[in-house]
Amino acid sequence: MVLPSISLRDARTVAALGGGLYTIVVLSWLFSAGVYFSSGNSLIVVVGFGYALVGMFLTAAVPLYLFGRLSLVSAPLATLWVLGETVYQWLYGTHLHPLSSYLTVWPILLGFVLTVTLVEAVLRLGLDRAIGRFGLRPVF
Repeated sequence: MVLPSISLRDARTVAALGGGLYTIVVLSWLFSAGVYFSSGNSLIVVVGFGYALVGMFLTAAVPLYLFGRLSLVSAPLATLWVLGETVYQWLYGTHLHPLSSYLTVWPILLGFVLTVTLVEAVLRLGLDRAIGRFGLRPVF
């Protein structure tokens, strides 16, 4: 059996590493800010923590993969904008619990990022068809 080689020039590898790093950073920020998982039932805590882990991983990994595989720049930019908005709300107190909300509503936030990315993809495919430029090509 031959194991495939792992390259940092592969979109899947970059997405996995970026998703893992993003998860560590966001959850470290969460715990250092005093947010924690609590329930009388330990199964609920495990499911909640798993939901947050998967969410933070996908929130970064999917946009990084789309950038690396299709050169869609709006995916990571929209993700950074959403994170920046959460940081802003946390710093200036415009939202009571921005960190816990960020972990809870990640499917909606990821859906927003994917919608923005879909608009970019359609626009770029249209431009590629019309003028032969700005097509979707791998970055790495």
